[in-house]
Amino acid sequence: MASKFLTKEKGNAKLHTRKGHDMTWSCDKHGEPITFYCKQHKIPICHKCGTKAHQKPCELDDIEDVIFERRGNLEEKQPLIEETKLLLQKVESKINAVSSSSRKHLQTVNDKLQETFKDKLKDVKEREVNLIRVINEEADEEIRKINEKREKRIKDCNIDIEKEQTTIKERETKLLADTKTISDVVTKKINDLTNKNQHALNIMKNIESTITRINQHDETLVNEAPQVLASIDENLSLNVHQDVSVCLDRVQNKVDKVKFVEGEVGGEYYCRIDWYIGKWELVKSIHIPSFVDKPWVYGLISDDEICVEDGKNDMYITCISTEHTQKVIDGVSNMHFTSCAPIDSNVIVCGKRKWDSKGDRLDGAWTYMDEDITLYDRQWKMIRDISISRNEGGNSVYVDVDRDGMILAAQTYQSSIYVINPDDGKIVNTITMQGKKVLGEVQALSSGDIVVQTGLNKYTVISRSGEEKVVIHCDEWVESKCRVDKLTDTLYITYRVAGKTYAVDQVSRDGIIMARRIVEYVESDRPFCFSPCLVTPSGNLVVCDRRKLLLYKKKFSL
Repeated sequence: MASKFLTKEKGNAKLHTRKGHDMTWSCDKHGEPITFYCKQHKIPICHKCGTKAHQKPCELDDIEDVIFERRGNLEEKQPLIEETKLLLQKVESKINAVSSSSRKHLQTVNDKLQETFKDKLKDVKEREVNLIRVINEEADEEIRKINEKREKRIKDCNIDIEKEQTTIKERETKLLADTKTISDVVTKKINDLTNKNQHALNIMKNIESTITRINQHDETLVNEAPQVLASIDENLSLNVHQDVSVCLDRVQNKVDKVKFVEGEVGGEYYCRIDWYIGKWELVKSIHIPSFVDKPWVYGLISDDEICVEDGKNDMYITCISTEHTQKVIDGVSNMHFTSCAPIDSNVIVCGKRKWDSKGDRLDGAWTYMDEDITLYDRQWKMIRDISISRNEGGNSVYVDVDRDGMILAAQTYQSSIYVINPDDGKIVNTITMQGKKVLGEVQALSSGDIVVQTGLNKYTVISRSGEEKVVIHCDEWVESKCRVDKLTDTLYITYRVAGKTYAVDQVSRDGIIMARRIVEYVESDRPFCFSPCLVTPSGNLVVCDRRKLLLYKKKFSL
């Protein structure tokens, strides 16, 4: 490899100027001047390199010739370089021109682009504003409607709640008035007993004072002692202390029976003060219009509405509070109702007795038909008919509603009681009595048990499995009808006493007669069979003398 020779100042070998150029050049390896150019290896070398490392096949040229040749080659290129330089300079000018023009044009394009997209962004923004305005307007309208709907619902809710609160407060006020009335009766009785006892005590104190006085003088003692002794015997014979004590026990016993009772009947809540044995007073007489021919009362559909059927099998509803009677169903000649009960505030179930006319039968007998039960809404539009198995001999189907809202249905002269789902009319259970047959109405107790009329004067309480729990019977109930108080499970038995006089007995579900003849009334001369004594959920009794409905209310008495 070639390098520059060392200078004189360094004190080294003397430098030789080469011809053809002004450079001093030496071999890096040997420090000698460059003299050759090896074409094979394409490197400049010194003499020693040429004699030692670059012999054949290497081809060596004199370094001066190589330098001259290459300088000539370079000089030959100079015009081309100059020409190229001129061309490049022109291109540079063009570059600058194109660059300037392009820059200006692109700037124009860019300005146009920015202006266009600025307009588009403005349009989009305006559309956004418009859309948001529309959305807000729609949302505001929806919110207005929602708020309006909410306000209406809140208002309706407030009205409903206020009505409920008013009803609750009215019920509370009434019950508190009832308890106060009872309390006043008890207080008056206790005050009377207290006065009676105090009067007797004062008499005893006066007698003691008299005895003390007459004992002070023998003459007074002899003269007045017989009268004092007679007074003592007279007052002691009255047994005031015993009478007062017995009366207090009776008061305590009657007060202890006072209870607050509550429950649901036909889907409605009822409550009252009851369980005590009181005095039933006639508080209202409701005239039955003359167009209701041969009236027969067979059930309640609410605390205020009584179902009445006439001799033409038309059904009427009499409102206790308004005393208004209105026809709701036109009767047919081959069907009449046997019983009814509310399932809830919207639906009523009715039991029927239906038969076909003598028809083609040669023996002239009646043929009894299906469709024994019908569900009605409160406008007395039929919802559906329900049929149970029609057995030979059965001609009437009686119904009631149990505590779970299920229909209880039974056919006379049969032993089966059907539990029916009112939603679909399907029988969900069949209860079979052992050794007994249905002879009249079936009624549900709040306990889940069922009261079944199994004789003219017999009522059997059975469990849901058909097991007999108690038979309620009285020889005086020769011709009787029974109704159950749904809140207390108390039975009210209506029966003929003598002639046209009827009475009602109060009986517990265990068969204990709690009170005899709590209500007595005389039927009018208007014909038809007698009606049962109905028990309203509020605890009132309603009987029918064939011309009037008589409403009785129980009053606490001692």
